[in-house]
Amino acid sequence: MKYVLSHLVLALAVPILAACTPAAPAGPRPTAPTILEITPAPTQDIDATATVYAGRLIPTPTPAGLYVIQQGDTLGALAEEFGSSVEELLAANGLTDPNAIQVGQPLLIPSLISQTLVLATPSASTAIPAGSPTPTFATP
Repeated sequence: MKYVLSHLVLALAVPILAACTPAAPAGPRPTAPTILEITPAPTQDIDATATVYAGRLIPTPTPAGLYVIQQGDTLGALAEEFGSSVEELLAANGLTDPNAIQVGQPLLIPSLISQTLVLATPSASTAIPAGSPTPTFATP
């Protein structure tokens, strides 16, 4: 009996559900227009790549008095070569051990620095003449 009852319910449900479907449209339905924007890929400038820039040898200015330690250098030999002393080289570079230098390490050579910075003092030619007015600043 259950079998007959379930088939009867199914037989009645199918036509009822079929009647609930919407009617087919008379014509095509309106849709939004298709917008396809294609952005072209930028052309690649081979000369503007990072690899090309990295491969260029651009000289950098080396400050006067700077020496880069090479293989086989010693502070004693450098001091003799540049007319300085080991103590001066140690003091100028903040070093305590003369044997602790390494290849590629920059080293300041005091004897290569031409002169220390001297501040100019006003001389008679640059002094302000006695009868000159003193500038005053006005506040708004």
